[in-house]
Amino acid sequence: MMAAFIEKTGFSVVSLIIPQARLHNCLKQVLSQWPYKVIQFDCRGTMIREHWFQAFLPTMNPECEYLQLLVCDKDLSAFVQFCIEVNDLHLPGSGAIFSTQCSYFSTNSEFNLLIDRSQTQERSLQDTSAISLKNNLYALYALVQSGRTDNAIKAAMQAGSHGPIVYFVEGRGTRDRVSWLKITKKPYEEVVMVLVEDIDRERVKEALVSAGRINTLGGGIVFEISIEHGLVNLPTSISNKSRLASNQQITAAVDQLMGSTDWRDTRSIATLLDKNQRSKEQADTQKSSSLCALIPRKHADEFLDYILSIGIPGANVIYTKLFSGDDDQNAQHLNFHHELVQIRMVLPTEQCAHFRSQLQQFVTLQGYRNVTIYALTVKGVARYQLKPREKSKGAVYRGSSSIAD
Repeated sequence: MMAAFIEKTGFSVVSLIIPQARLHNCLKQVLSQWPYKVIQFDCRGTMIREHWFQAFLPTMNPECEYLQLLVCDKDLSAFVQFCIEVNDLHLPGSGAIFSTQCSYFSTNSEFNLLIDRSQTQERSLQDTSAISLKNNLYALYALVQSGRTDNAIKAAMQAGSHGPIVYFVEGRGTRDRVSWLKITKKPYEEVVMVLVEDIDRERVKEALVSAGRINTLGGGIVFEISIEHGLVNLPTSISNKSRLASNQQITAAVDQLMGSTDWRDTRSIATLLDKNQRSKEQADTQKSSSLCALIPRKHADEFLDYILSIGIPGANVIYTKLFSGDDDQNAQHLNFHHELVQIRMVLPTEQCAHFRSQLQQFVTLQGYRNVTIYALTVKGVARYQLKPREKSKGAVYRGSSSIAD
């Protein structure tokens, strides 16, 4: 019997970034205290050296773990505070946590990625109310070619972002439809994810587009997702040991004293007016969504071929592990281990429902089980798009509907 998709509402994607050394304890605490599954994939952080004479040295890349969970909105506040406490995320350089509400969710999964609040138990937490979460954050995702990653992350940090997170993806697009073009296509690319305050968002996005050469043919894509609540303490630099505080800590302290981040914006009136005009133009452009599918790895190639056959122009693929509290334990007493693939497509919102329905029908006809499909609202997209009136500039940053090859 083929499992039907069940739609649910009132859930959010919680992303947790922690040092690799904290993974075991974090998984143990979360899986023993909460009924949620944990999706994990490897990533690396980035830090730059502050001394000018060290500029020629490559960036430092400490290994991190990127965890994602689909959490009931009624549990969200308590769960986030729990993760902050377990991982000491209030300390400088300890990591980050943020949440984004799903605009759509459905699953035919037996893994029970989501469990209703009625099935959970009330938990008592230590008083962490003094830790305030920010609600003016954005996550910028830049899919860039591997050789341009270092330039992109340095430019982002110089423009005001927290330390970027980098992870590998496999890109699929138009070249995969023509066999002989695959020879010229690199199988792996990198995603640079940066977390920024709203005041720095445009500046960091422009830095990523320029340094990552997004404004060139086949240069990649940048899109942004609004974060409802978040706490970011990702390291950005290796400070002088004799210094009492890093630039990141000093900036955070001034934000608190000034009561906002507005003091950072030192641009001219003309620049601010131009920013307002760009914001107005963005509001009039086509809205986009990030449509994500979690599917067992053994079905990934067939599923991706179908994605391209129905007219979806591109997707990126991340290989993940699913940890749970009710499977067989491994030697380290961690419960896992289902290999999944996370497939992300950036599409116009008006087309999202149509493609989503087609994907669900295909999964049902093929008899795939344990498939989850959800969508997040995308605030803005930047990619190369040639237009006659802008040939001299070479790029258009708004209204894109796909991931570039």
